[in-house]
Amino acid sequence: MRPGRIALPRSRGLRPGSALVVSALLLTLALLACRSDVPTPTPMPEPVDPREVLQRTIGELMELQTVAFNLEHVAGSTNILPGVLMHRAYGRAAVPGAFEVTIESELLFPRSYLEIGMISVDGSAYMTNLLSGEWEQVELESLPINLTGLGVTLAGIVERIEAPMLLGEEELDGAAAYRMSGSVASEGLRDLVPTAGTGYVVALEVWVDRETGMLRRALITGQVVATDVEDAERVLTLEDANEPVSIEPPGL
Repeated sequence: MRPGRIALPRSRGLRPGSALVVSALLLTLALLACRSDVPTPTPMPEPVDPREVLQRTIGELMELQTVAFNLEHVAGSTNILPGVLMHRAYGRAAVPGAFEVTIESELLFPRSYLEIGMISVDGSAYMTNLLSGEWEQVELESLPINLTGLGVTLAGIVERIEAPMLLGEEELDGAAAYRMSGSVASEGLRDLVPTAGTGYVVALEVWVDRETGMLRRALITGQVVATDVEDAERVLTLEDANEPVSIEPPGL
């Protein structure tokens, strides 16, 4: 050793292959660190087939026992009797065979408000006289609205919906509902409205309870009878499905 120099120990370094092991370890740790920041992907919900939803609705309506209903015109009115325009109909039905309905209507001459009551029990039908307001027994076929088999009637209408399309999911009175659109020929509504015409295309939007499959609401747009305006709109609402109800004939 030369004077004035200090000897340093020799670095042994890494053995061949050790650097590769360390690099691989560091890369693995880096990848794991990156992956920890990526959220676990949420599985996408399966697409909803509107025809399958409507088939379930048909089954629910076929089994319907009782229901409260409200049919209200948003635009236009329906000529249910000569000189009588219906604006709203509401009541209850016990399927099959019994219903009671109140019709809020307009008498064209003399122009005035007219309320009509109708009841059907076990094949017997009753209707209030347009002039006196007194109950009278009438033929079931003479009633302007037929609600005797409301569940089956509505099931038939739903079954006739053409080109159903899912518009989305909405909350309706606190419950989730599928909203769907389609169309039906006016004659397909004849079981509900005996005076329905032929050849009109009626647009439908229906709201179906996501959990139960029951029809909750329907928006009916277009001509149903010949005297309807082209852009007539009616909203049908169903409530209290299968709740106990008692319908009795009126005291004559």
